[in-house]
Amino acid sequence: MAAHVTLPGRHRRTGERETRPHVHRSTLMVLAVCAVLYGLYAEVIVRHGDGPFTGGQAVLAVVSMVGFGVLWYGYLRVRRALPRETRAAAFGILFGISIGFLYGLSGNSVLTVAVVSLILAVSAGLMAFYVFYTHE
Repeated sequence: MAAHVTLPGRHRRTGERETRPHVHRSTLMVLAVCAVLYGLYAEVIVRHGDGPFTGGQAVLAVVSMVGFGVLWYGYLRVRRALPRETRAAAFGILFGISIGFLYGLSGNSVLTVAVVSLILAVSAGLMAFYVFYTHE
């Protein structure tokens, strides 16, 4: 005789409203720390590690922090809704852009920065796809 079994998972009870995907508080804290470190590292690259701290470098640090944080927060908000191929591609693109921006601040040619960013983006995307594919 067959019996009814309720599988564990997310079930919406009657009267409950649907919740949007959220990002955990600990993930937001890690993202905030990474954004601050990213902005400070961008400032150090421009300053070449020595010399006085100027207002332009402070603006660069703040803009880098905000840009990095907003892009990655956006990714964290939508990553669960994306299929694994698109999620891996988005991760690779964001990783390539983030590292490429820092590498571009070091004064290398645009072609070198583009090639290195592309190589890093493709490799990070492939690694992310492998992880997503094997853990789902």
